[in-house]
Amino acid sequence: MKKLLSILFLTTLVFSCQKKETTEEAKVSESFDQQRDAFFENMESPGEAAAKLQATAADFNASLMNDPTHAASYATPAVKAAANLGIYLADLNYSVAYKQSANTKELFTAAQELSKAIGIEQSVLMFLSERYDKNISQNDSVETVINELFRKSTKDLKGTDRENLVGIAMAAYQIENLHLALGIIETYPKDMLPTDARTQILIPVYRMVLEQQQNIENIYSFLKAAADEMNMEESPNYVYYSTALEELITIYKRLDVNDKIAANQGLDLMKDAVVQELGSKINAIRTKIVTP
Repeated sequence: MKKLLSILFLTTLVFSCQKKETTEEAKVSESFDQQRDAFFENMESPGEAAAKLQATAADFNASLMNDPTHAASYATPAVKAAANLGIYLADLNYSVAYKQSANTKELFTAAQELSKAIGIEQSVLMFLSERYDKNISQNDSVETVINELFRKSTKDLKGTDRENLVGIAMAAYQIENLHLALGIIETYPKDMLPTDARTQILIPVYRMVLEQQQNIENIYSFLKAAADEMNMEESPNYVYYSTALEELITIYKRLDVNDKIAANQGLDLMKDAVVQELGSKINAIRTKIVTP
């Protein structure tokens, strides 16, 4: 009788533990689904950031972009390919916004190469390449093709075994957009306009950088949730991006610049120590990504 009771007790205990584990797994899965949906639904449109940069009337600066000839060195591992795909997609949008066809062609080829490396079907890439070649003289048509490449490399991977790589790509995409904005601020001529006029032109660029906190947080939340779904021992490079974005968000939360903007204290904003720290962190992350 005692043996029977012991068996019943152990059986009950096992089923209880299994039920608890199943419930916990369901909660983790539900949390991941919510973060995934928020991430994909709030993905910034491809040309949005580039259009804001162009609106500053700053000259196009090819030196701010990553060299497309480096693409082959980023092909493996997949995380490296995904990150630099994000870099090239941001550069592509910047180049198209300024109608720089020569740069656009090279960047498109680089982005295609890395899209292939993360698993986009070759037939899809060939189709987009053919469409690109047919429309290369029409900037608006080329922009449409690039938007489709962006979609195929990001939103179309939702729910697949490669969606985690989209998180990495979009993290780098955001970093590159911020890098381009900060680069425009840094290289904008200091002797072309009076200080007040120059400040008025650059304040919207600063605002654009500062307003990206929510996008960074959305990407970070997705990467963090995705990490719970992965074997991190097999994906050690993945941790870097999650940690880097967490550190970046910490700096963002220390910013207090709205009052300065409202009070037209643009010069004070440009000298703000936390803003400068934010720029240094963004460029450090970007350097890590683009180093072969």
